[in-house]
Amino acid sequence: MSALRGRYSLMLNASRVTMLLALLTSVTVAWAEEPVSPVPIIVARKGSVVSVDANGLRILADCRLTTDLRMLSGPERGKMVRSSEPCSFGPLAVHPPTGRWAAAVHVMGDADAPPVRLVSVVVSGRELVVPTDKAGRAKSGTFLVLGDLNGIVAITPGVPDGWKENLRFFAQFPSLFTADGSRVLVSAGDSNGSEWWSWSFGPRPESVQVLPRGQTDAASNMVILGEPRTALRHPRGGVRLATLDPTGRKPWKVGPSLPQVRKGMLTPAVLGDTMLFYRSGDFDTDCEGADAGTYRRFDLRTGQERVWRVHEGLCGTFDTFEAASPVRRTLYFREQRSVTAGVRLYEYDVDRDTTRELPVDSGSRVRDISADGRMLLVLNYSGLVLYDVVENSSIQVKGLGEIDDAGLLAQP
Repeated sequence: MSALRGRYSLMLNASRVTMLLALLTSVTVAWAEEPVSPVPIIVARKGSVVSVDANGLRILADCRLTTDLRMLSGPERGKMVRSSEPCSFGPLAVHPPTGRWAAAVHVMGDADAPPVRLVSVVVSGRELVVPTDKAGRAKSGTFLVLGDLNGIVAITPGVPDGWKENLRFFAQFPSLFTADGSRVLVSAGDSNGSEWWSWSFGPRPESVQVLPRGQTDAASNMVILGEPRTALRHPRGGVRLATLDPTGRKPWKVGPSLPQVRKGMLTPAVLGDTMLFYRSGDFDTDCEGADAGTYRRFDLRTGQERVWRVHEGLCGTFDTFEAASPVRRTLYFREQRSVTAGVRLYEYDVDRDTTRELPVDSGSRVRDISADGRMLLVLNYSGLVLYDVVENSSIQVKGLGEIDDAGLLAQP
């Protein structure tokens, strides 16, 4: 009996040790996945906006959307099935010195095919009032959420005309804060065209239209932190430069047409007196012609244009400029050489006229760039990467879940 008790005791102790090791392992894994960042960042992810620094994660806002769906087939045919899921926040604009941020919450309204009824949109415990049509059906549109490091400051449905019926969508995208953080620039539009609005940051946001529709196409245009001008494209108006009002309170000043052909020109970016762009070909969607798949630079002072890179392999209209730094005069872009090849990230130095591939995982997208141009915030399959372009080093931030967008904050 004593031997039996001994064996039982050993088995019990072994079981306890196994359970303890399993518990410690789970705690270690959970701790290891707790997101921390050596550089303060704000992340818009599925269901929430969070701040992340060396101390961990803090939720600034959360959102949940509830809908009823009428089943058209199966054993529950004819029944209304309710579902609730986290909203998507994004795009995200961040003002690093103040910690202010602006994010978009896109809402799909009531629909007949499939038969869906919007029940509620709740942001940080507050149920939002969704615009409706004359029949009382919820429209589709975008809520703009303004906040800081203490949480939400204001929520606005944005431009009233931005809410549409019958699932037509007019999206509003926060893009960039003014230098003093008092206003945020928001692009708005649909497949027919794009326009720009400036919203004041505060409990009662007010808007000013700074670029009306008809000046740039549905692809909109690229605004760069610290660059006072942006390039506009329009099927009839061609390619023109617009000068942004630094206060964000006045309309942009649009200049005369440039000699560049708009068709086939993708994502033009302005850095000082140089306009950079990728030309996919003679047509909007076909990579045809002698200039197809070429990266070009146009001197706005002399009117001279030249090729600085030729896309070897697959010519695709998916190639876009990700970010640019007026301080370092560098441009970041993605490129894919074949259908099966991964997407690579590159840096182009305007003054040195040199290009280099960055050692970041395939498929990476640049979500933000620091004011001095040294730090890139890159989104890849594993999470976020903080990449130092000077030291050529990177740090991975994991455990943030499904990320919509992210922005850098100023160092404390």
